[in-house]
Amino acid sequence: MKFRKFNELGDFLENIHEEGFGLINYQNNKIPCIYVKREMYDNILKKTYGKKYVVEVLLNIFYNGKYMFVDIMLDFMNLGLEENFLMNVRNIEFFEFLYQHSLISIIPIEYLGNSSSDIFLIQLPKKDKINNALDIIKSNMMNIQNPQS
Repeated sequence: MKFRKFNELGDFLENIHEEGFGLINYQNNKIPCIYVKREMYDNILKKTYGKKYVVEVLLNIFYNGKYMFVDIMLDFMNLGLEENFLMNVRNIEFFEFLYQHSLISIIPIEYLGNSSSDIFLIQLPKKDKINNALDIIKSNMMNIQNPQS
């Protein structure tokens, strides 16, 4: 998986995942969610349907003393599918629930706020890595400023 490089604040702001992030209610649990365009969602389903695969999920944290961004990288191993979703960190709730449930979901943006059966769930097996990321984010939350994105 390739790590993306950003040199200045403008690079981050230009690459923020436009469809956004949130929490969905799934079986009475708040699950972190990445909203995507229908085309991307359908592509993920097409590439994964009926196949055995593992998804490696990496959280690449960028923090410069003022701003914090997390690049969520998904590598669908052996399927030739990699996706990156850059988030401007505004609060830690997304990451707290990521740690609590070890799940992340992907849904089409048109289902934002609605219940849907179009939920792609990914189990995150490395809970200790999520906890490490959460600790880094928590320790820096007091110092961040949030640029317009």
